[in-house]
This record gives sequence, structure tokens and C-alpha cells, in this order.
Amino acid sequence: MSQVTFTDPAAQEFYRQGESELEAAQSADAVLRKAEAFGRKDARAEVMQSAFYFLAAAHFLENRDPAKAAQAYHQAGGQLHRLEQFSQAGRAYSNAGRLSERAAQATGGGPASHDLQHFAVRSYSRANHCFAEVGELEWSEAEYLNERNARVAWAKMQGKHPWAQLAWKATSNYGTSFSRWGLWVAGTLGLFGLLYEVFYQISWLQPMDNMITAPWIPFWSGFYYSVNVTAALGLVDYQPSNVISQGVVIVNVLIGYILLGIGIGIIGRMIKYR
Repeated sequence: MSQVTFTDPAAQEFYRQGESELEAAQSADAVLRKAEAFGRKDARAEVMQSAFYFLAAAHFLENRDPAKAAQAYHQAGGQLHRLEQFSQAGRAYSNAGRLSERAAQATGGGPASHDLQHFAVRSYSRANHCFAEVGELEWSEAEYLNERNARVAWAKMQGKHPWAQLAWKATSNYGTSFSRWGLWVAGTLGLFGLLYEVFYQISWLQPMDNMITAPWIPFWSGFYYSVNVTAALGLVDYQPSNVISQGVVIVNVLIGYILLGIGIGIIGRMIKYR
């Protein structure tokens, strides 16, 4: 017998019943059929029995048939959600995603592997929402990241190149890391600031016509120019006078818009979940 325990005595009893039937038959098929039958009913006791029969079957199948175990965990999550046991539902969905990914990797490619990976994406997404419903934000964020990583893996399995997703991960861990985003902003400002300093020294940045320009201060003015271009403020006294420097300014502006969008997303997520 396993040492899995639940605080609800009824849940514990249903789980033990399912576990006993599994040990007697050494097969999960009968228990899964019973769980499905119970799940089609509306009485709370029968929905609970369905959920914990699915959990017992999932635990039994974990090392025997990960794909089937993932399905059982996912079904358990659905029944637990009906019971408004959102934390347990989230954990069940999370286990479904984990096992589905394991099964996808073991399958070795092909449509079956793609389907299992997509199933993992769906399971992680539901886990994220379950944890968010009860305010377990750290767990919710962890499942959100699992979902995003699973999506990238799914795209790669389909022969796609998820460059945007990978760039989003690199710059802010899918919009969850303010510190990582800040480092990218600082690095962008520093890099372009140095480029603009070089451009000024070789006369690729020239004072604007008919304007009283501030004197160029080594390094500081390049950084100031970088901040203005990255933020698309336009508060500058100098203009690029060379095709290369003009191209660099265009790239700087585009990167600035991307970083701004990511930053707004991070702040929005912080407001939503904090």
C-alpha cells in the first residue's frame, strides 16, 4: 500500500478503495472505467469518488504507462475542479503535464509525440489557472513557465522555429522576470551608448541644422542619446549622417519598442497577480 494521504476522510476512503481494486487486479482499466462512470453523475460523493479513483489509477500507472497516467491525472484534475478543490486540481493537472512530456520524449517523435506534448501544454495551462483561482501565485507562475516551455518544445517537434518565444524567454523569462528585463534594458542602453560615442567621434552623428546644440560630453552624451532613441523620445540635438548610423538608430528604436512592450507586460502581470 502507498503512503498517499488526504485530509478529507471521504477522499481518503475513496482513494483506498481504488487502490485496493488496483492491487487486486494489477490493472487500471476497471478502476478507470468506474471513475469515468462516477464522473458522469452529479452527486458530490460520486464526483469525489471519480476524482480519487482517477488519482489512484494515475499513481498506479506512473511508472507503468506514463501516457495513460497523464490522462488519469488530467481527468482527476477536472473532477477536483468540479469539487472546487482547486489546489489539488492544480497538482493533478501539473502531474498530467509532467508525465505527458515524459511520454512524448519516450515516444521518439511522430504524431503521437506531438499529441502528447500538446496535451502537456493544456494540462499545465489548467494547472496555472487552478492555482491562480486560490491565490497560490508561486505555483501559478511555475505552471505558467512550464506551459510556455512545453509550447516551445511542441513547436520544435512540429519543425517550427519559435524564435519569438525564445527571445521572450531570454529577455524576461516569458514576462515574469523584472530583473532580467532590467538587465537587458541596461545592456541595450550601454551598447548603443558606446556605438553612438564612436559614431560621434568619426562624425557619423552631426549636430542638427538651425539648432543650438549642447556640447558633446564623452560617454555621457552617447548614453543620453541611447536613452532617448530607445525610449523614442526624440529629445536629441544630433542626427545620424551615415547609412550605417541611420540603420543602427532604426534597430535601436525597434528594440526599444520591443523592450517597452515586454516591460508593460511584466508590470501588467505584476498588477494582476499581486
